[in-house]
Amino acid sequence: MLAAAFALLPLADAAGAAPTAPRAATAADAGVRVNTQASLGRLSDVARGVNAAVWDSHMNDPEVATLMKAAGVGAMRYPGGSYADIYHWQTHTAPGGYVAPGTGFDSFMNTVRATGAQPVLIANYGSGTPEEAAGWVRYANVTKDYGAKYWEIGNEIYGNGHYGNGWEHDEHEDKSPREYARQVRAYAEAMKAVDPTIKIGAVLTTPGHWPDGVVAEGDPGDWNHTVLSEVTDVIDFVSVHWYAGGSGTTAEDAMARLSGLPGELREVRSQIDRYAGPDSPRIGIALTEI
Repeated sequence: MLAAAFALLPLADAAGAAPTAPRAATAADAGVRVNTQASLGRLSDVARGVNAAVWDSHMNDPEVATLMKAAGVGAMRYPGGSYADIYHWQTHTAPGGYVAPGTGFDSFMNTVRATGAQPVLIANYGSGTPEEAAGWVRYANVTKDYGAKYWEIGNEIYGNGHYGNGWEHDEHEDKSPREYARQVRAYAEAMKAVDPTIKIGAVLTTPGHWPDGVVAEGDPGDWNHTVLSEVTDVIDFVSVHWYAGGSGTTAEDAMARLSGLPGELREVRSQIDRYAGPDSPRIGIALTEI
């Protein structure tokens, strides 16, 4: 999980006037020293994370926690990508998918605690309900006192077929971004009624990646603008995914495309700024798949 924040230097002075022209400088040699060991900031303890999937029979092997801890993993996401939208935490089932033995929520949390990481949990949007998600919050943070802080509402819901290409399970009759926004509000209300300290995350598309910019018939705007225009007061972070390409992508291609990621995340921040205004700094950006 990667939290990103950006600041721009002002182009005007404190009074809002344009800066005065610089004085002419006397020509002179100048020496510049660069400290390549200096840092501009520190990643948070949850900045590096991994996805843990209920179909992985080895996700809770004893040595996994040791390896994760040694790697500095600070966040573990569960129950695993698109499986989140078919997974029911209470019965530990995923109709239409495979659930491996020993991958239940309590077993996962044992691994998380042994790693010293923070769980990032994905509430089932595709086939679940706000009540089911609230029940999970209650079990995790009231019954078991796990202190699970980060909760996403679904996974890649924009891939539910609303734009013609569908891979994400979504049983809602209305698959539009406006309906997703409405449901995010319902999920947030139900879940925070149980534990008001949790952080709720809404799914966005990554700028420059499909279906960014696509406006379906009847929608007021594309996915990000429609969702953000209605949920910034109830969410605490947004979740975006970034992939360099398919199986044919070379390492060189991947690294070249990676250079565009900072700009894409800046655009996400710009979109949040537009709809959240002064409240924007409160809303984080989580890069939960890469």
